[in-house]
Amino acid sequence: MDLSTFIVAVFCLIDDRIEDRGPLRQRGPAPKLSDSEVLTIEVVGEFLGIDTDKAIHLFFRRHYAEWFPALGKVHRTTFARQAANLWKIKERLWQELLGLAPHDPAFATCASMPLAACLFARAYRCSRFRGEAAFGKDTLLKQTFYGFRVHVRVSWPGLITRVSVAPANAHELSVVPEIVEGTRGVVIGDRNYHSPKRRKSSLTPWV
Repeated sequence: MDLSTFIVAVFCLIDDRIEDRGPLRQRGPAPKLSDSEVLTIEVVGEFLGIDTDKAIHLFFRRHYAEWFPALGKVHRTTFARQAANLWKIKERLWQELLGLAPHDPAFATCASMPLAACLFARAYRCSRFRGEAAFGKDTLLKQTFYGFRVHVRVSWPGLITRVSVAPANAHELSVVPEIVEGTRGVVIGDRNYHSPKRRKSSLTPWV
């Protein structure tokens, strides 16, 4: 499938599912870009490995301006804000599509990775995510960072079925209930996720 066909397919898939839910806004002016357009641009951009809002916005303005004519009238920050405000819709779409993707819900692994909110040198002055981010240890680089830890559950054969974002200083055990929600069978995690007491009381065995 070429890229143009892929973009059309993604737009149709998203638009059909959003349309069935009715209007997403109760008040305020309608955005220049439709929510289906914003989600399509974001999904396709991420699929192409373009991992910043600025780069995604620039790529589609440069190469697909005639497909998304309103994009030229929308500032990058407005585009990013609209995309961020659609997080609930993204969550619902993701959960719906999981049911269509082949995977084994009874066998999964879980792991975490650091997500820095800013450079460490600016951490004490950084107001970004104040009250939410925290200092934690990056065990791979063996250094302290300021931000969050992203915890993911990956079901066989490699499909991400759950994501949880916690402050960097939150222990892995605190996110276990959220990570195993909606699953069954065996979940494999490192020793930081292990607790004999939780394993005994849980319906989901841990290895």
